[in-house]
Amino acid sequence: MKKLIGRTGLEDALQRLDKLTHEEVRMATAQVLKATHTVDERVRVVAATVIGVDDRVARVEDTVASVNERVASIDERVKAVDDKVTEVVDGTQTFSVIKNLSKPDALRRKGRKRSHATNS
Repeated sequence: MKKLIGRTGLEDALQRLDKLTHEEVRMATAQVLKATHTVDERVRVVAATVIGVDDRVARVEDTVASVNERVASIDERVKAVDDKVTEVVDGTQTFSVIKNLSKPDALRRKGRKRSHATNS
């Protein structure tokens, strides 16, 4: 009978050890799951930040494209002025400012009225 009692105690101890082992595995799994959720949330925050940066980069690209268009427009105007200067230097076009000075309205800008007083 002592053998049976001893055996029962040993079997009970093994069963308790088995339950403790299972419980420890469940606790370890819960900790890993918690860590995984924490990492997942951090990755989501990083992803949202990356999307925000991407949006800002797209806006900067649009701005640069707009500036590039303006520069191209200015470049075209500079080329036109350069062509006119070349014509004047080459003598193919006469400089007509002196001719225009003899006209009374030559110095007035378009859209501006004369501001001097007149004798009535």
